[in-house]
Amino acid sequence: MTIISSAFFLPTIQAAGTQGAIEKILFGLTYTFMSSTAVDWVMNRMRQSVQFMIFTQKPNEIAEAIITQAHRGCTFLEAEGGFNKRPMKVVTTIARSYESATIFRLVRSIDPNAFVSQSQVRGVFGQGFDPMVNGK
Repeated sequence: MTIISSAFFLPTIQAAGTQGAIEKILFGLTYTFMSSTAVDWVMNRMRQSVQFMIFTQKPNEIAEAIITQAHRGCTFLEAEGGFNKRPMKVVTTIARSYESATIFRLVRSIDPNAFVSQSQVRGVFGQGFDPMVNGK
């Protein structure tokens, strides 16, 4: 901010006066914001993760496909339908964002009637993700 704001005191190329200095400052602030946003996006894109909750009548087949083809682990949650009161299993898994299309493709090929919820998650630690650090 100090460096960009100091542009107000630099002489302008044209005789634009104060308006030219303000344009420099606005350009500098805009450029700084855009470049920092772009760098942050590039650096963190590969670390973004998603969580899937897959409500299906074929939980074993979907879990097996995710484990063998997407190379991700799965967990079964016991659930009961609120409307029909039938027991069911929910398959849940966490994957990197760029693996979402693969998981959707697997689920759709096995059970096109499955209900899938996908959520962004932060701070995924453990095997296949960020390592856990002692003391944190």
